[in-house]
Amino acid sequence: MKRIFRIFIFILIIGLVIITMFSPYGAKENFNYKLVLNTIEINAPVDSIFNFLGNSANAARWSVYVDHITTLNNDSVPDGTPGSRRRCFQNADEQGIKWDELITLRETNKKRQIIIYNDYGFPLMASHLATEQLYENIGENKTKLSFTLFFLNYEPSMLEQLKTYIAGFKVKSVYEKNMLNIKRIIEEKNG
Repeated sequence: MKRIFRIFIFILIIGLVIITMFSPYGAKENFNYKLVLNTIEINAPVDSIFNFLGNSANAARWSVYVDHITTLNNDSVPDGTPGSRRRCFQNADEQGIKWDELITLRETNKKRQIIIYNDYGFPLMASHLATEQLYENIGENKTKLSFTLFFLNYEPSMLEQLKTYIAGFKVKSVYEKNMLNIKRIIEEKNG
């Protein structure tokens, strides 16, 4: 029995090492913290992409993970600006996975930072997560758009790091699909 237990522990350790080595979550060039990062080039001006993503109602058009977003304080803070709060629902009936977001930073045509909180229903979730939309003008009518996920001003525990290494695969996959949808919608609109 001890031999089987040792083999199980050995396989578990090897599996965890492989997950952390190949996870999309980790160190990236030009960032001084671990994150999930996905980037795409879009043939459109930066302001059209920035404005499109700043409108929560558009998420239903491009997101493969979010069915809809409900703004929570649109009467006092404009959607897509610092202080704007919104609730994201994975399902149309608003059951299951959902979470709240607070936009904390907006640099027009450069960056939008969003804190994730009040998460519900996720199989793996960690606290103090944030995401950024990064916009870079790389030529006439050409923009590099990046989505990130990272821990904001927080040193995660080993368990939180492990969960993020594992969840990083799903996050990266969702980012890739979402960004292809954004590219298609924006380029068709501007084409």
